[in-house]
Amino acid sequence: MPREIIKSETILDNEFFKITKDSYRKKNGSIVKSYYTIHRPEVAVICAITKKNEIILIRQYRHPVKNIDLELPAGYIENHENNIRLAAERELLEETGYAVEKMIKIQTSYASAGLMSNKINFFIGFNAKKIKKPELDESEEIMEVFATAWDKTIELLEKEEIKDMASVTGILLAKRYLEKINHSNEKRNLS
Repeated sequence: MPREIIKSETILDNEFFKITKDSYRKKNGSIVKSYYTIHRPEVAVICAITKKNEIILIRQYRHPVKNIDLELPAGYIENHENNIRLAAERELLEETGYAVEKMIKIQTSYASAGLMSNKINFFIGFNAKKIKKPELDESEEIMEVFATAWDKTIELLEKEEIKDMASVTGILLAKRYLEKINHSNEKRNLS
C-alpha cells in the first residue's frame, strides 16, 4: 500500500538512472523527511544454455568495482520495448552473439527494494547457438564470451568467482527451474 508523498524532488537525472528524495507519511502518521531512491530501467538477466548443456558466461570489466567480473549476459529493457522476452533475446544477442530457440521468464524480483525501484527479470534460454559477433554498447567492455558446463559454473559460484548478485541469482533460479522440469519428467515416466 503506497504511503502519502508529501514532497518529491529529483536530485540527479542522467541517461543511466535518476535519484529522487522523498518526504512521505508512514501509516502510523509519522513523517520520513528524506528517503532517497535510485530509479533505473528494468533489467533482463539471461541464463542461456547450449545444446551441450553449457551455460553462456561473459567476462567483463565493471568500473564501479574496478574489477573484471564473470556474469550472465544482462541488460536494460529499453523504454520502447513492451515485450521483455524479446528484450532479453536482444540483450543476449548484442552481448554474446548467441541466439536461443526458446526463452522463458522464470522470475521477476526487485534489484534492491530498499534503495532502487527497478525490477530484474530472470530468463532461461534453451539451445543457445552463436550466430554473429557481439555488438557492444559504448560503456561495455566484454573481454570474453564462453560456454561452460553446469558443474563448472556451480564451482565458480562456490569459489566466489561469480560475484554479481543478479548472475548468482539467475544461475540458481535456472538450476531450480531445470530440477523442477526433470522431477516432473521423472514423475511422468513413472506413471
